[in-house]
Amino acid sequence: MIESIANIGIRTLFWLIRLIPVRLAGAMGALLGNILFYFAKRHRNIALKNLQRIYPKKSAQERRKIATASFTELGRSIFELPHVFLRPKDFLLSRIQVEGGESFRLAMQEGKGVFIAGCHLGNWEIAGLIISMLGYPIHMIYRPIKQRSIETYLRTLRERFGSTMHSRLDDGIRWLPQVLKQGEAVLVVVDQHMSQGVQVPFLGHLSNTTALPAPFILKKNTPTFGIAIERIGRGFHFRVKLWPISPPTSTSTEKKENQSAIMKTICSSFDPIIHAHPEQWLWLHRRWLILDEGFVKDDYAEDTNIHGAS
Repeated sequence: MIESIANIGIRTLFWLIRLIPVRLAGAMGALLGNILFYFAKRHRNIALKNLQRIYPKKSAQERRKIATASFTELGRSIFELPHVFLRPKDFLLSRIQVEGGESFRLAMQEGKGVFIAGCHLGNWEIAGLIISMLGYPIHMIYRPIKQRSIETYLRTLRERFGSTMHSRLDDGIRWLPQVLKQGEAVLVVVDQHMSQGVQVPFLGHLSNTTALPAPFILKKNTPTFGIAIERIGRGFHFRVKLWPISPPTSTSTEKKENQSAIMKTICSSFDPIIHAHPEQWLWLHRRWLILDEGFVKDDYAEDTNIHGAS
């Protein structure tokens, strides 16, 4: 009963916000995000701690300004979701610039499938939609929410242009080799803590990261791209950046070491774009949990990246 009411509430809220001009909706969300920065103490402290680790040379005031802007960006992006999910394709494409689309097209033409590594920059929900809007079949690995009816609704919205969502909890990855064999794309987010992941640097500091797509790159040499969504200004205008990621030359006979090297290369490719727009990245996530909790594996104990110096 409660879940049904929540589902109706979400649908109604989306419908109402969709009626508001998108720039106004974004401004309302930005205001809410700014307010949450002051009241969400736990997440504010996580963001500030993360920023201190990555930007120790910046002043406390500078780091606080970035953290505030990050909360503002999150609020703006959330209030834009009804427009992202309900507006027609032509409207969305008119607000999005794509860089690197030709390289991506050529990679898809090879017919070996393509891995796309994504991150939580700008309004990241656009990342999955833009690939399908451009006409490419894409599969996305994600963590579903617990409320089943709301999850079904949101999944329908995310798949409306032809994307296919795969739950990390329910679907596993048994489907993955087949879709790559069919020449389709697979989007994997690489900027979140994964308890069972490999330990590689992210923004120069050790973190647990998903092992995908390393095994497939090693075995099949699957083409790999990075994707990031930059907001242009403060309105509903975005630049989608796609860039090819070349795997490092194998220097070890150990499969695990080669996979770690690949994931390190993939993660490091996000450094320039996040450093260029730190205010648009999701700093309130405990990305470096293994450093905070002392979960670093013994074979990384001498790695200078784990000490937070930069």
